[in-house]
Amino acid sequence: MKADFRDQGLRFVFGGTAVATCYILLQLIPSKSFAGIFAAFPAVMAASVIMAGYFGSSKQAADIALGASAGMLGCTICVLTAVFCMEHLNQWGLSLIIALSVWFVSSYITTRLINF
Repeated sequence: MKADFRDQGLRFVFGGTAVATCYILLQLIPSKSFAGIFAAFPAVMAASVIMAGYFGSSKQAADIALGASAGMLGCTICVLTAVFCMEHLNQWGLSLIIALSVWFVSSYITTRLINF
């Protein structure tokens, strides 16, 4: 899939619009714990799949969606790790570093298992 300025611009518009909409919902919804689900909206994934399908093929879009699924599973593990570390280490910075490392490793392992 060859990237060009049109492709990049459309990704920016799709992703940016989704992120901005989610931010507005975060501000408007009174229950912040419920509103938090919009903070995890897969805006980048949606923009990537749309653009891969439009400029590439359904196979490329499916591959991106598969990778995004692995990343989202990794995100779940990341959040659980962050909560655990923040409660037990009481250091939010270190907890985030650990959680993001766990996200990367778990996402990579999931991708390898899916493609096995």
